[in-house]
Amino acid sequence: MSNRYECNAFEYNFAILVRIPDSFQNSARKFDPKAEVDMEKARKEHKDLVETLKKCDVRTIELDGTEEYPECPFVDDCVVAIGNTALITRPGSKTRQGEVSEIRRYLQSQMKMTIVEIRDPDAIVEGGDVLFTGKEIFVGIGTGRRTNEKGAQAVVDAFPEYNVTPINVPGSRRLKSMLSMAGWDIIAVGSSEEALLTFKQMKSLAQYKYRILRLDSDDAANMLYVNGRLIHRSRDEIGEKSYSAIQDNLDHNGLHHEVTCQELTKSGGNLIRSVLLVLGNTLYRKIISTLP
Repeated sequence: MSNRYECNAFEYNFAILVRIPDSFQNSARKFDPKAEVDMEKARKEHKDLVETLKKCDVRTIELDGTEEYPECPFVDDCVVAIGNTALITRPGSKTRQGEVSEIRRYLQSQMKMTIVEIRDPDAIVEGGDVLFTGKEIFVGIGTGRRTNEKGAQAVVDAFPEYNVTPINVPGSRRLKSMLSMAGWDIIAVGSSEEALLTFKQMKSLAQYKYRILRLDSDDAANMLYVNGRLIHRSRDEIGEKSYSAIQDNLDHNGLHHEVTCQELTKSGGNLIRSVLLVLGNTLYRKIISTLP
């Protein structure tokens, strides 16, 4: 009798977060020299996110932040985790590449995941540019971006069981900052020109059909779908129109949770980037597609 078993896409048992270091204040000034992060509020937002994730049937793991890496709370950039495989990324900014070491160690020693390293020295890729739909993978690439073609190839090599499609993303925003999964077969799409151009490419290259939820801001389209629950931004942050669209068009049996990310976004962060969702287990798990 085999101990191996299968699970659905977007089924997770752990959520890994990194606590906010004092140096987080400095990362905001990289975007706006006059930016001031209210550190007390930022940590409150982070704590509330942890508590919200606990309501989604995942065990939350909080790792200590490192003052040397002000952006370390954006842990999703460091790993692409699908099933029991974790591709350790290489962020485009060299000042962030040291962040992956502690995450690698934890996933390998505590989560017992299969670790895949990037071998090509010219490859760069961040988790925020990699969107797993439950059936296929899209990778946002572009000149001067945080992820390049060789980085996309690293994703191909790490997950050979999935079709991996590179998408040329205009501008500087990460792919998942503009589009995200809002359900088993639902893609939430932001309203910016970059988001619409990116989605147009994705739609033409996709191997499968998806339902689309169009929202009137990119922030509204940034959400987490976890174990049948949906976590999205608060009404005050995304506005009544987007908030109502999410509530009215996404039926998750009332299992909606909202969080505030106002201070976290001052440093270029968002909801998705603040959490690494994984299936950590010593047993191999095969992902069952949620799409027909």
